[in-house]
Amino acid sequence: MNRMKWNLTAFLIMYLIATCMGFATYQLLGPVAMWIAVFIVMPVIAALLICWFLMKIKCSPDRTLRETLVLIVIWIALSFSFDAITYVLVVPALSHASAHWTFFVDQSPWIWLSYTVLIISGYAGRWLYLRRQSRQSA
Repeated sequence: MNRMKWNLTAFLIMYLIATCMGFATYQLLGPVAMWIAVFIVMPVIAALLICWFLMKIKCSPDRTLRETLVLIVIWIALSFSFDAITYVLVVPALSHASAHWTFFVDQSPWIWLSYTVLIISGYAGRWLYLRRQSRQSA
């Protein structure tokens, strides 16, 4: 598989887990529990998936920063797009409501913070990968 396929695969795994966890905690426990779960669990999952991505593409240590930054930019763009489609159009349509055009305003600052957390997760995933590489070469 090439880089873009691994990137998209890792993103879709992350997004699916985040969406399922978000819906479940929101429905069962409420919005505060959802955001707590998102900010505790998802950074760890994202970091592990980023490390997995770097392992899958067999990234050399000197290229990890570039690969991680590209991955983060793609993930943030995809997350924003998927969130817009899902929560602005699809979820309201399924509940027979009009489009939720104010979703990003209503979810501020938490939605923006969740995108920012992806940056931190990227660096954590890169650190895990480099640590793993250094242990294997020692």
